[in-house]
Amino acid sequence: MHMKRLFIIFFLNILVQAVVVAQDVAQIAKQKPFALSGSLGIGLGTYNVKGIPARQRDFNYIFNGAPTLSLYGVSFPFSIVVSDQQRSYTQPFNQYGISPTYKWITVHAGWRSLEFSPFTLAGHNFLGGGIELNPGKLRLGFIYGRFNKAIEEDLNQPLALSQQPAYKRTGYSAKIGLGTERNHVDVIFLNAKDDPNSLTQPITSGILNPSENMVLGISSKFSFLKRFVFDMDVAGSIYTRNVLSDTVKNLKLDKVDFIKDLVTLNSSTQLLTAGQTSISYNATNYNIKLKYRRVDPDYKSMGAYYFETDVQNYTIETMVRLMKGRMQIGGSFGLQNDNVLKDKAIRSNRKIGSLNISYNKPSYGIDLRYTNFGITQDRGLNPIIDQFRVARTNHNLSSSLRYNINNELVSHGFILIGNLQSLVDLNSFTRPNSQSDSKMLNFSYQFGLPKKYFGASANVSYTTAEMSAGRSVFYGPTLGINQALAKGKLGLGASASYQWQKNNGQNVGNIFNANFNSTYQFSRRNAANFALIYLKSNAEDMVMPSFNELRSNLGLVHSF
Repeated sequence: MHMKRLFIIFFLNILVQAVVVAQDVAQIAKQKPFALSGSLGIGLGTYNVKGIPARQRDFNYIFNGAPTLSLYGVSFPFSIVVSDQQRSYTQPFNQYGISPTYKWITVHAGWRSLEFSPFTLAGHNFLGGGIELNPGKLRLGFIYGRFNKAIEEDLNQPLALSQQPAYKRTGYSAKIGLGTERNHVDVIFLNAKDDPNSLTQPITSGILNPSENMVLGISSKFSFLKRFVFDMDVAGSIYTRNVLSDTVKNLKLDKVDFIKDLVTLNSSTQLLTAGQTSISYNATNYNIKLKYRRVDPDYKSMGAYYFETDVQNYTIETMVRLMKGRMQIGGSFGLQNDNVLKDKAIRSNRKIGSLNISYNKPSYGIDLRYTNFGITQDRGLNPIIDQFRVARTNHNLSSSLRYNINNELVSHGFILIGNLQSLVDLNSFTRPNSQSDSKMLNFSYQFGLPKKYFGASANVSYTTAEMSAGRSVFYGPTLGINQALAKGKLGLGASASYQWQKNNGQNVGNIFNANFNSTYQFSRRNAANFALIYLKSNAEDMVMPSFNELRSNLGLVHSF
């Protein structure tokens, strides 16, 4: 019998037996057979504007519901929306699955998303079933299902609006390993393929071909000498981009000739690899980690959605705790490059560094962060023309300082936040059009009377941005208050902000924004809310006209 078919039948037999056991021992009977919960709400809104065309209707309403039906502990959420603009009845999470566990047996059924290793089965949704068995130090897993459903090409819709066509894709993955979560070695196998007959109409756009994939990976983790941890994930992927392409005649693979029975091999087949490894040392007050990652160009696995490919990374990370943990110093530095197969015209090199320093006590604290991202280019197969060479460095420095004064009667809070960002272009030919700098400073004060449920805040911000087009400045204050009454059932709040803008020293305009909001809790299940929002834009540029805008919203919510 075909090797692949024997493999599937063997694991499905284990799966069926485990499902029966899980059904007998699971605590489903202890769950409520039926339960209904959720909320219903109604909202009314008005809108008025002068100076610009209306951005919404003068009056709007909306009725919405979010009921959740529960059957023996399995939830089925629904959504109901009726408004002056749309009417819909949907199931926002119409993919359901369950994974009951009993001791060392876990059974998966329905829509599931699992990860056996980062480069094989790594979070792809599938509709099917599976099982994981962990008796003692044995680690077994198997899943089988549909990874993609068939989607016909819609020639009546523009390409940008139509749903991307797809063949029906089914596959399976198996894992066998030995050890525990702290120390283990797993071998993972994945095999998936598209069904060329799953579409009734041929693909005319030429953007889709039926494919097939086989992936073999190893995932391991070892802890040794109490503080060292080593982990490694490697995988090789045989990916046939078009199973209908011409086959390679008289292909001989010697001792691994059985691979031809597991995956289609032809002129569109590619073999690519991916891997990552790290070693770390974890002490009480510090740790350090060295990491390496390499992924071939266009590496793919049908068990994962996306990989950053054609990349090679070297990274070192460290963190130190001082002063009984009140101060923490951490940082990282990495080197990255593409063109790992040395077949591209140009190679890009990146340097990424960061440094974090924080000191925190209950009443005050400071956080500093610096990051540096640089990119340069070297020749690959061809030399680089200096006028087009990319050589840039991006510096970013941010800081946060806080100071609090708190007691039972009054509280004061002060926060100062600053940020500096600079893009330095090292290429004199492109520097005039690409170099940029920005600065931001924000100071806020918060005042509170805890026993009287009263709070107030004041904030002022200043931002500048300098680019080749000129210099822009934004600045202005924000004030706010909030008060709770009727033992917390009634909440009132108001805020106002004013912001000015200047471009190259000239006034562009200002924006005034004010809003009032309130909430009232009638009972444990019923509440109302009201909001009034006013916006006034005074523009001194004919391109941006001045206008006034007023919005109001009233809502009622019932929970059950």
